[in-house]
Amino acid sequence: MLRRIAAVIVLTSAASAFAQSDALPRVVAPEKLSQHWVMIPSSIEADAPNYGKNILDPGCAAVSFVVEKDGSTSTVKVQRVVPEGDLSKVAASAAAHMRFEPSVANRGRDRVFSWLIFPFNLPADPAQRSAVMQKCQIDKLGWKDR
Repeated sequence: MLRRIAAVIVLTSAASAFAQSDALPRVVAPEKLSQHWVMIPSSIEADAPNYGKNILDPGCAAVSFVVEKDGSTSTVKVQRVVPEGDLSKVAASAAAHMRFEPSVANRGRDRVFSWLIFPFNLPADPAQRSAVMQKCQIDKLGWKDR
């Protein structure tokens, strides 16, 4: 009888842990991402081709991703890239290599779904830089957009 009770407790605990890890991540706008996860700056690396379509042009790419409990990223998707071309591959690679640490408020290491805009070859003039980045602006994404 004691073994059955212990087995039920173990199974219940395991099911609870599985349900928590299977829970959908919280959707967090980019400006609030640091309230949950802080990017480790040295973690950004990207695989970049030597040549490609529009690879040297000023541009940007909006990329969505999930920050997992261990601080790694998953479910990386390029949502928008301007101009169309191979910058999307570079942005996806950068997002896949990002690593995060939980913020003080995120002690439970809750998973989050968010997005960032990666700039490429931006002009020196601030107004021109802003105009390029504005083309990749995304006001809102939801879990369905992953």
